[in-house]
Amino acid sequence: MKASFNLLGKCDNSNPSSISLKQIHHWEEEKWITYLGETDCVRDFIAKHSCIILPSYKEGIPRSLLEAMSMEKPIITTDVSGCRECICNPREMEHFKVGDNGILIPPKNPLSLAKAIEYFLSLSNEQKKEMGRQGRKYAKTRFEISHTIQHYQQVLSPYSNSTQKNLIFISNTSFGMYNFRLPILQSLQKQGFVIHIISPIDSTTQLLKDKGFFHHPISINPKGLNPLEDLLLAYKLRKMIRSIRPILVFNYTIKPAIYGSIACNLLKIPNIAVITGLGYVFIDGGFKKKLLKYLVCLLYRGAFLKTLEVWFLNSDDKETFINHKILDSSKAKILDSEGIDTDFFSPQDYPQDEPNFLLIARMLWDKGIGELIEAIKILKNPH
Repeated sequence: MKASFNLLGKCDNSNPSSISLKQIHHWEEEKWITYLGETDCVRDFIAKHSCIILPSYKEGIPRSLLEAMSMEKPIITTDVSGCRECICNPREMEHFKVGDNGILIPPKNPLSLAKAIEYFLSLSNEQKKEMGRQGRKYAKTRFEISHTIQHYQQVLSPYSNSTQKNLIFISNTSFGMYNFRLPILQSLQKQGFVIHIISPIDSTTQLLKDKGFFHHPISINPKGLNPLEDLLLAYKLRKMIRSIRPILVFNYTIKPAIYGSIACNLLKIPNIAVITGLGYVFIDGGFKKKLLKYLVCLLYRGAFLKTLEVWFLNSDDKETFINHKILDSSKAKILDSEGIDTDFFSPQDYPQDEPNFLLIARMLWDKGIGELIEAIKILKNPH
């Protein structure tokens, strides 16, 4: 089989599901994959590959797949919440489902993944190109950033004539605000809103300042389990929010969604939580995982008592929160992804000597990287 496989993304050693750099280099030595490291801009990497693979266990809506679709790249992903939304019109086949723009496989199933890769390789160049064209069409129709901006504008329309224009956006990374939500922030800024961002300092913080946004640094440990640390976070957020006096606050990711919402509710400031994914705690595990999940659900439940709305990127995540009695269904809204700039992620032609596949994600077992390795072994050593 003539095909190559590459991994692109950060090694996140703080995550309980992380894959060590030593393990990745071992796979490289055995010539299963090539590790391309991490990058702040994936566009050129996507352009140079035939197909983007993400066999993840659970997602919000994977941005890497939306970016690939926008660049007319076929995708192979898992039939789980968040990922399945990226495949248009999936149809049942023996080992997988084939959609207009890619292939859906069962999660944690290396054999099905191998079969899907094999099927993709059997397609003609024109069939692969048509998959790519359908992917871009689907991305523009459902996930274009303008749809997301319109969603924010509708929520903020009651405040358009307000003399107070401060908005706060709280996230566990500045990187996420700059790379995922910049067009939204700029659009609201043009409408006259004053944008305040509360997030840890990283390489993109200055870039946010350069765009005319106010940045307020804070330390957030996304994976920390220290209750005193979290109480201090809630106290600091309350203090910052009170000093800025916003008309509305948007809280992204787990800890800001919990402690940012609590701080806002104590101050009686309207707020919206955006659940970008369920995270590690909602993936099945042993007793400790179940206990952690129970505690997180309790925290969410208390945090969302007076929150205006909670936005989800897919219906499965929304139903999970409702079924766990975390919030009332009337507050739960669907946001069709955080939006993709289809002009920036436009198709590019790169000559390719042989088919090549790319997985873009943090280097975590939950992303299905182990299944990809097993699938490659099946393909290259069928006996």
